[in-house]
This record gives sequence, C-alpha cells and structure tokens, in this order.
Amino acid sequence: MFKTLLFSSILWLSINLTVAQPIYGIDVSNWQGNIDWEQVQADGYSFAWLKATEGMTYTDPMFSSNISNGLATDIVMGAYHFARPDNNSALQDATNFLNIASDYIGPGFLPPVLDLENPYVGGQAVVLTDLFTSEALSEWAIEWMEVVENASGITPFIYVNGNYANYLSPTLSTYGLWFAQPDENTMPPSNIGVWSDWGFKQYSWWGDINGIDGDVDLNIFNGGMNEFNELIGLNTADLNHSEASRIRVYPNPVSSCLSIDGTLTVGTILILNDMKGVIYPIEYSNNRIDLSNLHSGFYFLKIQSPDSPPITIKISKK
Repeated sequence: MFKTLLFSSILWLSINLTVAQPIYGIDVSNWQGNIDWEQVQADGYSFAWLKATEGMTYTDPMFSSNISNGLATDIVMGAYHFARPDNNSALQDATNFLNIASDYIGPGFLPPVLDLENPYVGGQAVVLTDLFTSEALSEWAIEWMEVVENASGITPFIYVNGNYANYLSPTLSTYGLWFAQPDENTMPPSNIGVWSDWGFKQYSWWGDINGIDGDVDLNIFNGGMNEFNELIGLNTADLNHSEASRIRVYPNPVSSCLSIDGTLTVGTILILNDMKGVIYPIEYSNNRIDLSNLHSGFYFLKIQSPDSPPITIKISKK
C-alpha cells in the first residue's frame, strides 16, 4: 500500500513543485482500537488528528491513551470535535471540547478542528442541510470556532466535504480547511466551495498501515516542512532525535520528579512552554529534576551539553 502512496506522491511532485516533500498523516477515533504509534511513525506518517469529543457530553474512550502514546513518538498530534448542531448549542459543544482537549492545543500540536458532517442516529443519517439553512448552520459553526479560538488563542480548522463546503457561508472560509475527498489519490482536491485554498486533504477512508488493525483515514498536508512548522508553531528540526537517543528521560508523563540518564553529559537544563518562551532554569541534582511546581500540560525540556548540540524533548506534566 505504501508503495502506491509513494508513487502517487512522486506524480504529484512532478506537477506541483511547491511541495518539496509530502507530509502524510492519519485521523483516528475509538474505531481503530489500540494503536502502535511507533509503527505508524515508521510507516511514514507525521501527524495525527484524534477524535476527542462529540456533542456536549461525549468523550472518545480512546482519546486519552491515543494522545499519551502518540506524543511519546515524533508524530504531531491534534484533537477534533464531532459537531452535533442537531442536539446542542455551539457553546455547549465547544465547552465539552475545551474541557477535554485544551491541554493539547498550542505550540507543537495541530490546530483544533470542528468536524462538521452528517451524524448518525439509530443507523440513520441526520442531514444537517435539511435541518438548517446555510446561514443558521454557518452561524453555529462560527460560534464554535470563536469560542475555541478565544479560549485557546489558536485558530481552529474545519473539516467538511464538498456538499458542506458549497453550502456554508463564505464567512467560514477565513478558517483553515481540512477537506474530505476520499478519491484515493493525493492530488489537490476539487470543488472546495467557498474556500479558495485548502490545508489538509483526507484522501482515503480505507488506509492499510502498520500499527493499526483495519481501515484508517489517510491525509496529506498542503505544503512543505516550513509551512507545517509554521502551522504548529514549532520547528520540528529542533527536536534533535538522533542525539536524543543518547539520553533517557522518564517517567513521561511525569507528576513530580523527572529522571535523566544516558551517555550524554548534561549541562544546563531549561523548561520551555513553547520553542521560544523559557519558563525558568531547572535545578539538576542526582540525575533528577523536580517539576512538581509546574502546572499540568506539555512542555519542552531543553538540555544543553558540552559534547552535543542542544537536545529538546517534549514532556507531559500531569
């Protein structure tokens, strides 16, 4: 399967020279069960969106384990919310999403996403375009986006297919587009409605990749590594994984004390809340650092060594 993927990528590169190297990803929910994220990464996938919530009460039962295990690899993770305008207000849906996913919105993560598609109730599709005018459905989506952006400081994306892309108000085109067109090729999508450009394309619903049993959705990013780094607010090259193999940092996630050992000589240690903002230097003693005063969330541990370039490791504080 991956040979076919690679062939289609080479074909696209011959046409669209603005993309130096295709960046592939997946999106998953509890339907994929337990995932071996190391195998997913080894199969060539660089990002993953995970279903976090649906409506105003539902949390995907695999979200917690998926986000924790995925972040232990170099895969860039992100969270999405399945919209239920048929049942709830936009504020109710957005509040549920933020309660579960807010720790995973920010530098180093994919933008949050509103998944706007037909929900199924009792095996029957609820066609939102039958329930709402274009104006009403657009207003619902815009309110969700604004609530999430105001709370997180990050502008969300919206996931739609061609029907919704053509039905919604042009006002929504100011948000990034993740477009569903499972045509089994990685060429740019067609019929993207009120949008003039796209950020991601979901090009397959039947991917077969290592680390996942059964089908999985496949996606491609519209851009190269520079654009991807800009989107997630993190230069992925700063995560120096070849040097990081010389050092072990555990436990990760950590609740209080973090242990560090390996063959690397450790000098100064800094904690950053993104790749630009230093929180404070850390006392390093007896191969341990105390992080008990940090708030819960994700940070970057920057280790400066006299015999290596700086090493940056993403850590999760419980």
